[in-house]
Amino acid sequence: MFGTDIAASGSGASRPVANTPANSSGAPTTASSNAATSASNSLLARAAETNTVSRSSDLIASLVNFSSATGEAGGSAQAMPPAAEKAMPQPRGRAYLFRGMVGLIYSRGMDKLAERINRIGVPASVDTYLMWRPVAAAAIRDYRRDPEPVILIGHSMGGDSVVAFAETLNAAGIPVSLLVTYDPTRIADDVPPNVRRYINIYQSHSIMGGGHVTAGHGFHGHYASVDLANHGEIIHINIEKTDSVQEQLVAKIARLAATPAAGEGEAVPIHYVVPASATIELWDSGMPVVAQAGDTLQKLAVQYHAPGWAIAQINNMAEDATITAGQRIIVPRNLMPIAATATSAISAYAAPAR
Repeated sequence: MFGTDIAASGSGASRPVANTPANSSGAPTTASSNAATSASNSLLARAAETNTVSRSSDLIASLVNFSSATGEAGGSAQAMPPAAEKAMPQPRGRAYLFRGMVGLIYSRGMDKLAERINRIGVPASVDTYLMWRPVAAAAIRDYRRDPEPVILIGHSMGGDSVVAFAETLNAAGIPVSLLVTYDPTRIADDVPPNVRRYINIYQSHSIMGGGHVTAGHGFHGHYASVDLANHGEIIHINIEKTDSVQEQLVAKIARLAATPAAGEGEAVPIHYVVPASATIELWDSGMPVVAQAGDTLQKLAVQYHAPGWAIAQINNMAEDATITAGQRIIVPRNLMPIAATATSAISAYAAPAR
């Protein structure tokens, strides 16, 4: 299933020993917002660059303080109470990263990303894509001994491998809190149902990659497919090295343990092509909102802190399109921790029937 990549040799770093709500009923909302998401991402990304794991507690404390000041607490406009601040867990999980074809030459961004993840206190390993089976077997043993959120990230053929890795965990009844693929191939499998959040960062015109991985049967998680075809400065062999993208991923991983697995409301899959002049932003999924009288896409863009081009693309309409009261509009969202709960993604998945 893995195409024609030339194998990279050996493995890398040593192996390591789970939302913004709409409403509780799943109906569209008019009040939810992604306010301050970009700023909090930046805060976490800067913290991730510190040179000691011991500062991970400061990282989460900073996020809590930031959230209290801005009203960002899982979409709530209320500042978090002191008890909720104390409940915010430390970064947790195990991250498994895989290089692609000729990985020791062309997929070295995986090594840098693993270093960043390790700095926030989440163990991260790096291997060639050919090693995914033994790594998956070890991950199953580790999870059964000590359940922690599972993070899978792969570039090129490594992207195909982490999808297969997730399928293996699905068969073992183990959830995947975050699955990320960097320009996987066009023969990659579909996303299995045990995956809670999936992000695909790819280029549709790529010959070596170009895989627009789709949601498989039974998948109900958060899904975002990000096409960077218009960003000419990015190609298959450097897509995984883009700093701004790595920073956003590290920020998501840092708050993963504090982010509920399922979130609230409906998770709508989104796919968008980032314009050449636009900043690359990794949303987690879409959420439905109900347009009010007088709303325009521009007004919704301001309200939900998302660019108009993204809302227009996701809803297959022009940026100046007229919308009517009561119309269902999908807006992109980033999942944020709900500080009042320490629920993690590790307990929300039931094993498949055998």
